[in-house]
Amino acid sequence: MSLPVSLAVVLVAFLVTNGLTPAVRRAARRLGAIDYPGGRRVNTRPTPRLGGVAIYLGFVAAGLVAMVVTRPIDVVATATETFVRIPIAPRTDAAVLGILLGGTCIAAVGVYDDIRGLAPGLKFLAMVASATILIPFGLATQFVTHPLTGKVIALGPWGAVATVVWVVAVVNVINFIDGLDGLAAGITAIAGTTLWLTAGAKGDVAATTLAAAMVGASLGFLRHNFNPARIFMGDSGSMFLGYVLGGLSVMGLYKSYTAISLVVPILAMGVPIADTAWAIWRRWRGGRPIYLPDRGHLHHRLLDRGLTQRQTVILLYMVSAVLGLGALALAGVNRPAAVVTLGVIAAVLLIGAQRMGLLAR
Repeated sequence: MSLPVSLAVVLVAFLVTNGLTPAVRRAARRLGAIDYPGGRRVNTRPTPRLGGVAIYLGFVAAGLVAMVVTRPIDVVATATETFVRIPIAPRTDAAVLGILLGGTCIAAVGVYDDIRGLAPGLKFLAMVASATILIPFGLATQFVTHPLTGKVIALGPWGAVATVVWVVAVVNVINFIDGLDGLAAGITAIAGTTLWLTAGAKGDVAATTLAAAMVGASLGFLRHNFNPARIFMGDSGSMFLGYVLGGLSVMGLYKSYTAISLVVPILAMGVPIADTAWAIWRRWRGGRPIYLPDRGHLHHRLLDRGLTQRQTVILLYMVSAVLGLGALALAGVNRPAAVVTLGVIAAVLLIGAQRMGLLAR
């Protein structure tokens, strides 16, 4: 029996993140990194944040494994013993190193913000600086195709600018959606699964393993973060996950400059992107700074309509899963395993919604 590298990566990320989260929770309490009830927050008791540290460590551990173990792991069972053969074949990939380095920088910024607080302007500059790290590692889109004519358009130096803008935008998109227990972690896991399956179908080993690491870390944290949450990911988690998602989608673009390569990540992150776009429009129309938090996000509106936190989160999970299936269909991922994977996610979410009475009239 052989275990694909991507599945081993998911397992490592899950186990490391899940195992470290309780220790991170205790450290957050000692450091005073705690969200207290009140204002726009929906938690009813003091809850430590800083969970992004565990997510980051799980992701990095899995990423390092993927850089060393590049071929399937063999499990051989005999009548008396079981052997695990791990083929060691180190491989370096500039894009992977770029995402790990830039992700480390933005995670550090998030940790500082979770503990000490950081002015919005400085936080934005840190996002831009972290996104710029990707450029020297080759993660800059050089060409795109016109969605109607199919003509190839060279971006030149504007490709680097577009990359930075996109990554910063995705960082903020995930940061904005992180408002309910388990919401950001679950949506990231679903979007990451979509990118994982798409990259796997294209044979992009680096993107496949990084996406798998992100999914495993998100799920490992979700075990502690689902309602009622025992810890929040904080900006250290939401900014890091957004950065990785942005970097992964750029990896798909710079290896395939077709328009559909841009549509896939947009659909995969459809819920947080739509919520952020509406928030920016709403605040601009109201004459308020777009970075000023409010209770007008989609999840807040669903809560105001009488849904519970769990019902709201599962509903948004379901929408994200459906959009992910649409992204896979557009990308031409027709392999049964791809459709079945997200189909199972959607089915589980549907069953959960029915048991909680979310679909009752």
